[in-house]
Amino acid sequence: MNGTRDTIIETAFLLFLKKGFKAVTLTDLEKAVGMTKGTFYYHFLNKEEVLKEGVTRYYRMLNNRRAEEMSRVHSLREFVDLTIHNLESIGHYGAKRLDSDIPEILCLSLMVEVISLYPEFKQMVSDTKISWMSKLEGVILEAKREKEIRDDVDTSILAKNLLNISIGLINYIVMHQDISYALSSVRYQYEQLYSLVKAR
Repeated sequence: MNGTRDTIIETAFLLFLKKGFKAVTLTDLEKAVGMTKGTFYYHFLNKEEVLKEGVTRYYRMLNNRRAEEMSRVHSLREFVDLTIHNLESIGHYGAKRLDSDIPEILCLSLMVEVISLYPEFKQMVSDTKISWMSKLEGVILEAKREKEIRDDVDTSILAKNLLNISIGLINYIVMHQDISYALSSVRYQYEQLYSLVKAR
């Protein structure tokens, strides 16, 4: 793929994450990439096209990263610790490249902003959530086999509850912009839920 096109996609997507899609202007992109309007329009019809390509690449990388992370998770405790660590990374986020460790919550916040404009993103987010649910249910089943958690816990409901804690965090941050309180709350919720299902 063309190097300039890749640079525009990467730079634009990182700006969208940082400032929001609507707030980023073509002038912002020109300055960030060091290009002219003519160069931009040679490669893209508009910034919406750049957003679509950036999101598609991000989700592809996210799913690859999740698969790699989950291959290293062998207990529900490890999953909880990894999830808390990943959520806390938003507090010191400073990605310079699209393939860096971008907190998923930032992308989901961007999706909240643009999902009504681009309904196809809803399917992308839904597909990703289904994939994540399946992997998480596998972790829970393994935790039951290893007697880490009680075997009477409903696997699907526990997986949904764990994911919904993260979704609640996203909604809170989008509405209130109070990251430190949200992270403290989500850490407490994960720990409480884990203690409820842990085998005695």
